[in-house]
Amino acid sequence: MFSEFIGNTRNKTIRMLFEGLYLGKIDTLLPLLDNNFPELKMRRENCEEMSMVQSSLVLTDQGFTSSTPTEALANQSVIKRRWNYKVKLDYVRTPIPKSGLRKIWRKMFENDGSEMLVAYTFGGKMEEYSDTAIPYPHRAGVLYQFLKGVSFLDQTSDTTPTSLRRVEWLRRFDKFLEPYVSKNPREAYLNYLDLDLGVGSETYEEASVWKRENFKKLIRIKAKVDPENFFRHPQSIPVFN
Repeated sequence: MFSEFIGNTRNKTIRMLFEGLYLGKIDTLLPLLDNNFPELKMRRENCEEMSMVQSSLVLTDQGFTSSTPTEALANQSVIKRRWNYKVKLDYVRTPIPKSGLRKIWRKMFENDGSEMLVAYTFGGKMEEYSDTAIPYPHRAGVLYQFLKGVSFLDQTSDTTPTSLRRVEWLRRFDKFLEPYVSKNPREAYLNYLDLDLGVGSETYEEASVWKRENFKKLIRIKAKVDPENFFRHPQSIPVFN
């Protein structure tokens, strides 16, 4: 979801794009969508069958198509630097009413069009594993994941006045979403690095606060696989003796 102007006017609307990956054939997908999401009016021409590795090309946000040679994934010279943005993440466990969605859209209108709001749906197989079975803990009860962010692609850096205004808008938007997202704790996901949540952990107690119940397992794996802490970033699993 993102905001955009309507034609040549100064009025804004919200544009939504629906993108999905189905492990199966079009002939089995269409009846499922017709039964569960008839509002989408999905047709065969809206779908494309391809291998899993080809889908990795299409979904990279690099302008690749299913006919692009898969070798492109290993060719750094053709990979464009298009991921220059600041993101924040939430999990939604309670349906957001229509009135809430309208408020969210009006809040998006306040920005300059550099924002995005992505909802990744959960359920199905995701709920068949307990929160502590494997490292990813966000399981039963999660309706979808909210990824929101602002882009700096039209800026020379993330510290220009425009970029900083966008970051401040994103932080206000994040605060605004509090009533609609998970609580006690407000959940986030490690892969979407958000330094607003904190940087580094000096003690075991500090680090375990936001890693949930499977933190002990992750600590043991880290100590065994990467005792020198070669693979690291500001919020990665630390090494403790």
